[in-house]
Amino acid sequence: MSTYRPAGVAATIVAACLLLAGCVSAPAVTPRTSGADGIQQSDAVLNQLLTSSEPGCSAAVARDGHVVWAGALGLANTASHTSLTTGSRFDFASVSKQFTATAILLLAEEGALSLSDSVRHWLPALPAWAERITVADLLHHTTGISDYAPTLTGQGHTLTDPTTQADALAVIAATTPAEPGRFDYSNSNYVLLAEIASTVTNMPFGEFLAGQVFGAAPLALEPASPDTVTGYSDGKPVTSAWKQIGDGGIVGTPSELAQWADYYRQGLPGHPSLPAAAVADAVDTGDPAGSRYGAGILVGSDGSLSHIGSWAGEVTLFGVAPDRQTSIVVSCNSTSAPANTLAQALRTIWQ
Repeated sequence: MSTYRPAGVAATIVAACLLLAGCVSAPAVTPRTSGADGIQQSDAVLNQLLTSSEPGCSAAVARDGHVVWAGALGLANTASHTSLTTGSRFDFASVSKQFTATAILLLAEEGALSLSDSVRHWLPALPAWAERITVADLLHHTTGISDYAPTLTGQGHTLTDPTTQADALAVIAATTPAEPGRFDYSNSNYVLLAEIASTVTNMPFGEFLAGQVFGAAPLALEPASPDTVTGYSDGKPVTSAWKQIGDGGIVGTPSELAQWADYYRQGLPGHPSLPAAAVADAVDTGDPAGSRYGAGILVGSDGSLSHIGSWAGEVTLFGVAPDRQTSIVVSCNSTSAPANTLAQALRTIWQ
């Protein structure tokens, strides 16, 4: 798996496997007949797929914003033999994009900006090409702007080299985008959205998220801390010193993220229409299964919502059922962990 956040349509199509059937073979499970059955079956699947002696996964299922099951198995750090728990914190990587999108939709609803505004209107330091790209284009990855992460890597920056938001913006400003209009997943779009939100609100992006978007969920936009897990790729620990925001950077537990997912059922306090806005103008991704990309979220042909995040050896799968009542989150700290298989098994049990 790539060491940087996934780019291109393939990355978002994989996310659809969380709540759309048929992507991989999951363990043999039967739909729950009661909450107790669901808990027992989920525990059994976790133990079937993972071991306590290597990096593993933490997962959670919520109904109407309340966690009905959570479990974890594996090592958060192999050197210290620290075990994963349901309180272990993960970097959600690109799953963070939904929070950036929610911030922009909130500002648009309040009249602080318009989705039809040109990017250059808010970020005048960008070249003239930013005049023809709108805020809505950024939300839906239809800008034609190339992904900054592979460019930084190509310039010789490794994951352990500190790179900043300014570094990403410099790479973006130096690009020559294709004509806007076609879906092409790029982390650059969400870096620019974070900058726009900060410009509009005149406050640090993390501060705005904490005060206006996260609500009661104890999520955070922050660098890795001692209570976050260590990621592993090919069995080796991976550490990232990259500090870009907007396209990733949200840290939390699967239980916290599963609770947050109730946003797609009832919206933010005082803003119940935001979830509809998140999917209203979803664009064609070219996925044969018919998935479309909304504002920071993939919309399945059955109405389910999902996204995948992958960064520095960690993988998170996020999904919300078509009826918006059930959410499933699986976070693993190894690129070889069976994240998708676990997510599908949980889907079978709880929906």
